[in-house]
Amino acid sequence: MVITAETPVRDIVIDSPTAIPVLEQFGIDYCCGGKHTLAEACIQRNQSIALVLEELEHSGRDATAPELQWQTAPLSDLIDHIVLTHHAFTRDQLALIQELASKVERRHGTAHPEVHEVKEALAIIGAELTHHFFCEENVLFPHIKQLDQKQTSVAHPMFDTMQQPVTQMMKEHDQAGDELRALREITNHYQLPDDACTTYRAFYRAMEDLERDLHRHIHLENNILFPRALSLERER
Repeated sequence: MVITAETPVRDIVIDSPTAIPVLEQFGIDYCCGGKHTLAEACIQRNQSIALVLEELEHSGRDATAPELQWQTAPLSDLIDHIVLTHHAFTRDQLALIQELASKVERRHGTAHPEVHEVKEALAIIGAELTHHFFCEENVLFPHIKQLDQKQTSVAHPMFDTMQQPVTQMMKEHDQAGDELRALREITNHYQLPDDACTTYRAFYRAMEDLERDLHRHIHLENNILFPRALSLERER
């Protein structure tokens, strides 16, 4: 695919997953905001379109990324990958982050009151993602697997069409994206204070790792799993 300023960001990462690190480098949203064109995304982030296009061209010369398999792999395999890789990572990472947040708050909370705000925001994000994962793993994902396995009878236990829960899940993805951006603002883009100890550094690094993984996680659902599942439902 030839990438231009008018190419939707989501199409770029679907066709060329090696572009993901480039977009992350420039702070361009490719999951929740993936419907924007590259030009629109660059303007939002105050980035040079020419520079981003140049970097994307370089990334396109790299070896094909393994994420491309998810465009054609069975949806059941993609779901298992999302749950066992991304859901599992998020749960473990949130537990680690909460532990680090408590330690940093005790030691640095007086000098850096923003730590209290960060900890509260993380508690909200954690609770929301826990509920979100439960709905996906116990309602939506099993239904998609039934469709994918071509079962003759597919139940609709809580919705008339899959569009209803998919819309809700994507809305919650947008909300998580907004909350992660708010965390970046509170922490000045994870800029460590001069007196940051090793635990403080680990705390900020863990939050960045969580954000990076959630971007890839949401991309797989918004841009690949959900469109393919809805198309399969229409065929059935």
